[in-house]
Amino acid sequence: MWVIPRIFVNKMLAHAQRTHPRECVGVLTGVGEEVRGWHSLTNVEGDSHRFLADPAEQIELFRKMRMQGQEVVAIYHSHPNGPATPSAYDLEQTNYPEALTLIVAMDTEGRLEINGFLLREGRFEVQELVICD
Repeated sequence: MWVIPRIFVNKMLAHAQRTHPRECVGVLTGVGEEVRGWHSLTNVEGDSHRFLADPAEQIELFRKMRMQGQEVVAIYHSHPNGPATPSAYDLEQTNYPEALTLIVAMDTEGRLEINGFLLREGRFEVQELVICD
């Protein structure tokens, strides 16, 4: 079970809304499975249905994380026109299999749809998410 503070869920959703109809991308940081920070990154991918975090922003974030003794807990992105389930492209592009993959669906008629996955033996496994105040 993964516990994510509501404030960070709200920030992910707001980020996805701001970048719509393009995918957004960002990172939740912390220690172990404890989420302590949220960081949006710029999507530099030209295709609006894919994401690639700006390399310079990512390097700077990772530098700050090391200085603060934090690590990547989750990497999130949005699916502007699809469900909150990983695509084949998402599977190919997973570079941090130990981190939770969070997907925010935007085509949900005003209802929050966010799902989490871990990569295990070449496939994504659904993870239980708990949003706390």
